[in-house]
Amino acid sequence: MSHYQELLSLTLQGIRSKFLASAAGFISSSHPAYLDLDPSRNIDLELLTEAKSTDAALPLLCLRCRLSHPLEAWLKATFNTHHERHGIELKAMASYALDDQGALTIKCSKESTADFTYSVICSLPKGPTSPFSAKILRSFDPALCGLPHWSRLKIQSNNELKAYFKQHGLLLISDWALLRDSSPRRVQQACQAHLRSSATIESLIALHTSFLPLYDLAKQEFKVTTGKSSGWQPGLEFLDQLDPTQDPFETKERLLAIAKAIRQLLTGSANQSLDQTLEAGYEPVAPSSESSDGPEPAALKILIGAALERAMDNLLPAELQKEAIKFSKDEGRKLAFELYGQGLSQRDIAQQVNHKQAWVSKLLDEKRRSTEIAIAAAIELKRQPEFISCGKSVEAAERLVNALRNHLVEPELEGDIPPLRRWVQQYINQL
Repeated sequence: MSHYQELLSLTLQGIRSKFLASAAGFISSSHPAYLDLDPSRNIDLELLTEAKSTDAALPLLCLRCRLSHPLEAWLKATFNTHHERHGIELKAMASYALDDQGALTIKCSKESTADFTYSVICSLPKGPTSPFSAKILRSFDPALCGLPHWSRLKIQSNNELKAYFKQHGLLLISDWALLRDSSPRRVQQACQAHLRSSATIESLIALHTSFLPLYDLAKQEFKVTTGKSSGWQPGLEFLDQLDPTQDPFETKERLLAIAKAIRQLLTGSANQSLDQTLEAGYEPVAPSSESSDGPEPAALKILIGAALERAMDNLLPAELQKEAIKFSKDEGRKLAFELYGQGLSQRDIAQQVNHKQAWVSKLLDEKRRSTEIAIAAAIELKRQPEFISCGKSVEAAERLVNALRNHLVEPELEGDIPPLRRWVQQYINQL
């Protein structure tokens, strides 16, 4: 039971274990049966349920201890694998993940603190959260995977840690996932700047474009067959299908060359391409793909996309018709929506329409509109068997709405136009 009573955190001397008497006392008095058991998913879920139902700090404190151990293991494994080549420091890495000192209160603002309870951490604003354990626990969905794996997923996707790695020329992502997450524009920039090849830029972009849909299908088949979400490698059949006119080994070399060029573009380092055997364990995995059963991500994506499209079709026409009445009063109003649909930032839009950014933000009203669309889509989705669990609690419903809203306003891939902006562009073009 030490994993529920001992917290691993960063100190001036490095990562150290701290015995928390309050956590140990809680286990001994409230759950003495746990003392003879090893850490398990069942205990995690029982403590999480108690933390939610009683809104007490001590069950959550035990879980904060619990998740610190897989975080430390991931940090040390990553450091041992890459520090010689990339110069990363374990203390610097730990500062992004093991910043929890075991306090029973949490800072809510510059002036105020509150008890470190489940309701409090869920009420904190989005964005960077300290300690990192609060971010892990408030987002944890036990229907997707266990707490240790969720903790590793969250630290692996920590934007600040990824930025630190990037400064050292390290991208913890396989070449194949990197290709999947790169837009044609990024591929073009990378190849023009860093690739010396007899192939033309156009042919390399065409190869990358063909790779994307085949990769998605191959990954789905790989997950069904193996139950794993990482470690996929292209076989000869895949490479032949990708380019029947080319030797498959040459096709693979071209893909790897494109990925290397993308790494150089993103990191500014000439020595950042990682050995595939090292990368296999670091391919980013969406938490939704970790469920051992349930529908495939592609099927969920279709349901989500259809629900959002219907919600936008129902809500946005009336919204934009009201705005269209005012276009004649100020030409900048229509132009602002056109530029928004093209993917420009609010700052860039403000410069082109000769208004302040606050004016643009108020005009576009993205947060309100995207939230209303997300709520309407969530109401529809909760009728589907795949999403029925989202209607069983307020927290699950809120997570669904937030996920849908983020999907509306964030591009799926770098360089893409988010769905809400695409819809606005289509409507404005019809006026």
